[in-house]
Amino acid sequence: MKTKRIKSNKMKIIHIIDIIVLLICIYRTKFFISFVSEVFHAFRLLDYNKGAILLLSFYTIWFYLIVLIFKNFLILAIYLAYRIPRVRTIKKNSKYEVIDNLSYYRERFKGITPSEISLLTDLEIETKKDISAAMLDLYGRKIISFDSKKVIINENNKDDLRESEKLLINMLQNKSFNSYSINTWGNLCINEAIEDNLIQEKKQKKFNILTRMSIVGKWFLVLIAACLLGSFYTITPSFRNTLNNLNEYDKRVDKLEEDDVVKLIKTDKEFRDLFYRTYRDAVPLAIIFLVIFISIIALFSMPIYLRVRWITYKLVDEKSKYERTSEGKVLVEQIVGMKNFIHDFSNLKENEKESVILWNDFLVYAVLLEENEKIIKDIFKYKNVDTKVLELVNENINIENK
Repeated sequence: MKTKRIKSNKMKIIHIIDIIVLLICIYRTKFFISFVSEVFHAFRLLDYNKGAILLLSFYTIWFYLIVLIFKNFLILAIYLAYRIPRVRTIKKNSKYEVIDNLSYYRERFKGITPSEISLLTDLEIETKKDISAAMLDLYGRKIISFDSKKVIINENNKDDLRESEKLLINMLQNKSFNSYSINTWGNLCINEAIEDNLIQEKKQKKFNILTRMSIVGKWFLVLIAACLLGSFYTITPSFRNTLNNLNEYDKRVDKLEEDDVVKLIKTDKEFRDLFYRTYRDAVPLAIIFLVIFISIIALFSMPIYLRVRWITYKLVDEKSKYERTSEGKVLVEQIVGMKNFIHDFSNLKENEKESVILWNDFLVYAVLLEENEKIIKDIFKYKNVDTKVLELVNENINIENK
């Protein structure tokens, strides 16, 4: 069965955090700039031929990885313990099976609440976005309206509301957007999706002692494999050749100052060739050493990594316990088709745009499916709708915090 993934802003957030963590690590190793300049100076003496450039790049990256990991291993252990399970959950929840191979879908989703559409998209409730969409849906159905910053409830249109909608209206009336009420609302939305046979609980994989031992065991196996590979390499002719070069190089530079070594490279072709061969032939040893070094650091930081991983499991993995039903799998492809249609709205022909008659539904869908403001404005400018309603929704959600 062919599968695809739904693009999510969650991964964009992860990538932003990646950049921030990387910049912090780079800042903590800023002294490396002077090392790079020295390496470039040394290899410039080799006239920057192709082999020298490759060798320069390899050893620059090699050394920097060692410095970066050693200097920031606690930061990396904590962040990777969060990132690995979080990214795995996001990717798993955003994957769906291709059934009808839809490109576009532009029909109204009848009998499905905004929160159910959100749940089918990534199997998670995103409170701020989903509450905004639910309020827009109530607004489009004329159940609520806005007077300046005040929400007006139309009592005549409150028939046949679902429990999550009744609670949301109550939250609006009492201005009670707190953690308890929001969590209660989210749980109601999930229960409604289960009752509508759109999602179901899946068999949960526990993060127990066996899982922890498996993580430690994998890194221990990497370390043992690297050590065995290194031992095997020491009996090869290539290693003996490398060792001879290293010994010869050490004899030539013994008791020499750095300036004298540079002078030798400039003036003595035989020494320059030895210099190049030594670094070139030592590449396998450098790779084996790097793997051993990373394995040791990983095992050393494992207590911290496992602790943060356990916390992440309790906060993220344990709550991600749902999967789509057969009906949900059909609907999620239609939702993706709707997302594609809204995303490409600005490029559609006029007769295709005329088919967009349910402006309030498309406003809800655009917010739910995380389309950018420009696309939303394009759609509703075409329908002569004031999109300031979005601002009013956000003001009322945050009203308790002002």
